[in-house]
Amino acid sequence: MGQDRRWQVTSRDLELLRWVGRWRGATSPQIARSFDLSVKVVERRMRALADLGLVEGRRMLADVPRVHWLTRAGMTAAGIDGDVARPKLAELHHDLAVVDLAHYIERDRRHQVVTEREIRRREPNPAAGHEWRLHDGIEMTAGLGTGGLKFPDLASVRLEEMDVVWAHELERTRKDVPRLTRLMLSYVWSDAVTYVMYWTWPELYENTMRAAEAANASARELGRGPAPVGVRVWEPSLLDSLTDGPR
Repeated sequence: MGQDRRWQVTSRDLELLRWVGRWRGATSPQIARSFDLSVKVVERRMRALADLGLVEGRRMLADVPRVHWLTRAGMTAAGIDGDVARPKLAELHHDLAVVDLAHYIERDRRHQVVTEREIRRREPNPAAGHEWRLHDGIEMTAGLGTGGLKFPDLASVRLEEMDVVWAHELERTRKDVPRLTRLMLSYVWSDAVTYVMYWTWPELYENTMRAAEAANASARELGRGPAPVGVRVWEPSLLDSLTDGPR
């Protein structure tokens, strides 16, 4: 940037910062999709915000667009508390897929999505208690079946049913059925989670469904409703469909 040029932060920039701060990292196409902007415009603003020290960006994989995340200064500007989060290479594909999944769920305007980062920021000291706030006015008790707090990849509430809480998990790697069943039961045992949706890659559907059937059998024994754990196939191409998210 030339010495005679000065970037200034706009109200839209603050909106961008707050949105990026919901994730460990997000790509320019994902930011553009969320704000109905062109990728070119987003990349220009990300460069400006990087020059101001508010964001960082890096091309972490050759076949993945540049990933952006907030610096400490960016979090302060956006009014976000907590630790600075940076994307990890080993979890990059999963984390970016979760951003896409959130966009898909939010196509149903009745669902308000809360990210794992937002949930964790509302529970700054997990050792001090076992509740976290999903939405204003709703306190959720996290499942304790896995030896500690269990935070979902995403959670959502339906605006007309604020007491109906969905937990969403995205399965990209194979887990054995007993382990996956235990993870599902951590939600079944939670008094705050109404439904759990496991979104799974097509090749993992059968394995995930077996675990869900076992978890739902336990749920019925506990009187937790007929089927609190559901399974749906997730494919990135769903973003291009006209189908809404969960109903």
